[in-house]
Amino acid sequence: MSLLMSIVGIIALLSVGFLFSENRQAINKRTVLLALTAQISFGAFVMFVPLGEQILQGMSNGVNHVISYANEGLAFAFGGLGKFEMGFIFVINVLCVIIFISALISALYYLNIMQTLINVIGGALTKLLGTSKAESLSATANIFVGPIEAPSMIRPLVKNMTRSELFAVMTGGLASVAGGTMIGYISLGVDPKYIITACFMTAPAGLLFAKLLCPQTEEVTTDKGIKVDDKDAPKSLLDAITEALWLVCTKPQQLPHSSSLLLR
Repeated sequence: MSLLMSIVGIIALLSVGFLFSENRQAINKRTVLLALTAQISFGAFVMFVPLGEQILQGMSNGVNHVISYANEGLAFAFGGLGKFEMGFIFVINVLCVIIFISALISALYYLNIMQTLINVIGGALTKLLGTSKAESLSATANIFVGPIEAPSMIRPLVKNMTRSELFAVMTGGLASVAGGTMIGYISLGVDPKYIITACFMTAPAGLLFAKLLCPQTEEVTTDKGIKVDDKDAPKSLLDAITEALWLVCTKPQQLPHSSSLLLR
């Protein structure tokens, strides 16, 4: 019954997207079908294939290790409050962990680790779905960071993006959560496997509905070359970490979304 309900839900959502599409004749059926296939295939791989389950379990264990490091810091700073001795305290046990993850992701950006990972996955999406490099990179970045930071990967190209590409960037940002927020959900007790799986599946999902609702009808001019915008880039690893901490501490309204300081 649950499988049937899931199938009905998928059909209903696709039908709504098609119904509200601004240009049904321009919908690229290949992109939509391959994006849907990519989601289903990834979900089936990590949930039902032993190798996929092992990979997902390894990623979940890695995330739990990172959270344990954050909890050690909380225990050092807050004593018993950080060890749940007085119960679960959201500000300490979740928001402080998000601050830690924000600094960590900012450090990974400075070391070019995040850019490499995003370029690899984004390039694969471009080849598979036929979407532009700019929107694919932004969709991939949203797996790890929030809607504030992800567009920074393509900031020099935003002014030349088509309406469909801009819509894809915004859709991808709202389809997922920032890495810090993901850790926050896990800290609340949600199984990491489901959170991680959902985050990866949002990349093709966001592109699917973006191309369903706002199909590409203009000439794409953003595929001529993409470079990470390094304007105002941190001068050192410590500078990157400090600026990330400064951002989330001085602008708490951005705390659920901020994971780096690449976009000012």
